[in-house]
Amino acid sequence: MITIQQIHKENHPQGKKVHYKYTSDQYYEVKVEKIGNGWCFSMQEERFSVPFVKELEEDIFQPHKEGSEFYIALFEGREAAVMVIQEMEWNHTLLIHDLYVKSSFKRLGIGQSLIQFAKQRAITLGVRSIILETQTSNYPAIQFYIRNGFEPVGLNTISYSNTDIQNREVRIEMGYVLKECDIE
Repeated sequence: MITIQQIHKENHPQGKKVHYKYTSDQYYEVKVEKIGNGWCFSMQEERFSVPFVKELEEDIFQPHKEGSEFYIALFEGREAAVMVIQEMEWNHTLLIHDLYVKSSFKRLGIGQSLIQFAKQRAITLGVRSIILETQTSNYPAIQFYIRNGFEPVGLNTISYSNTDIQNREVRIEMGYVLKECDIE
């Protein structure tokens, strides 16, 4: 059974560390090409020669997430995932800052439950869409978001470094546009 609970920073005076890790065999190669008076951006699915592994640890209560809502997902009473969302009033969207599912709890429907929760929260808040960020190197996450109705809506080729394209780690923004059927 999956239960989603809101948590608050004041109940975690030492912060709340989240360990994040993914492994990917595939990525999206980003190409930017000047054509005439414009540019062409493309993303093509490719394979890594060796699996790409990304690992980091961070505190979810970071200053740039001020005003966010923080949730944990429990699976059979054990903490399995964290999600941080924030209503962006200036453009009427819901931003998913973080969605982490612990590796031992993947493929149990927890991530999908959190996405459904975010969609319901977006409806309650009256926003027009949900936006999130991932990396072109995180092929499993991109596929997960696509299965849940998200589509690429933009990218940033120098978000993490000046060599993101060469590093195969380009920031990709994905979005889910709320439809009439979501609201009814």
